Amino acid sequence: MKQGNAIQRALSAYCVAGAIAAGSIAGTARAADEMEVKIGYYPGATFHLPLYVADAKGFYKQAGLNPTLIAVSNGPLMSSQMGSGAIDFGHQPPSNVGLAREQGMDQVFIVGNVTMPWVLIAKKDLKVPNKGKYPDVIRDLKGLNWGVYGRGSDGEVFMRVMAGDAGLDVDKDMAWIGVGGPPTGLPALKAGRIDVYMTIAPAPTVAEALGYGTTIMDLRKGEGPGDFKGIHYNAIVTLRKTAQSKPKAVAAIVDATIKAHCWLRKPENFNELLTIAKARLPVGELSEKQFSDMIRENVATFTPTMPASQFKTWNDMLLRAKVLKQAVPADQTQWKTIPEKEPAC
Repeated sequence: MKQGNAIQRALSAYCVAGAIAAGSIAGTARAADEMEVKIGYYPGATFHLPLYVADAKGFYKQAGLNPTLIAVSNGPLMSSQMGSGAIDFGHQPPSNVGLAREQGMDQVFIVGNVTMPWVLIAKKDLKVPNKGKYPDVIRDLKGLNWGVYGRGSDGEVFMRVMAGDAGLDVDKDMAWIGVGGPPTGLPALKAGRIDVYMTIAPAPTVAEALGYGTTIMDLRKGEGPGDFKGIHYNAIVTLRKTAQSKPKAVAAIVDATIKAHCWLRKPENFNELLTIAKARLPVGELSEKQFSDMIRENVATFTPTMPASQFKTWNDMLLRAKVLKQAVPADQTQWKTIPEKEPAC
């Protein structure tokens, strides 16, 4: 009887070991099947909530991807790292795609991200007599230190256009200072290293809440060079050759992004969304209500589309300001699988 029990225990142990081994092999096979992708993003930016959600909720994994998120400080570096192969996918607006295109880099939009997010903030005590009057308000900034994410970044593109509208000399009438995104740009504004800062959420909310900054122009509301209110600003891009050689990876990015957009729109997910956002954004000094209000305000700005019809607004500004030599052609930069309509979540 004892011998029989021993044999039974041995068989049970063998079966358990076999099951564990089989599970391990299956897990290894699944891991091997996952496509490795490197995705560039701007650290501390609220407009990356769909990216953060897709990563945190496992939507990339569900789509068959094994993503590595790589922090990039500004648009020109995003293009540079894509060209070198350091990243496979990144986030860009038409302006940076157009500039990269003129330098021989063929990028395509594969799925949308967010509508116009840029806000111009200033030191709290800065005298701006023409606040609310464009372009007069920009003339008030002559001789000051203008903070941007990096030289040649999209924020600088907008500020150079605005300086031109105000009749300022972009080479003499201001000092351009690259300070990075909100995690490093806000301390620069607080310390007085810069007088004004072209930035995105959460920076305006944080600066105003803590009393060292104030908004002087909000492109989200249609202020500034042309009416960009509601214009789709930013989308996920990749090189055309990557889209052609890795169609499954492109489809998976689109699938995961749409799932993230649908998930973050659902009211029942809002508290979890706050938890995901807190882990990614430099907002430790905001009250719970201030942070919650900021995230709720931003939820409505996310979209997986990038309408070709809106490129006219971009091109009108970029060509007028001689930022680009040629218009960004929507029919050549929109990848064939980019969503044309809002998803039916």
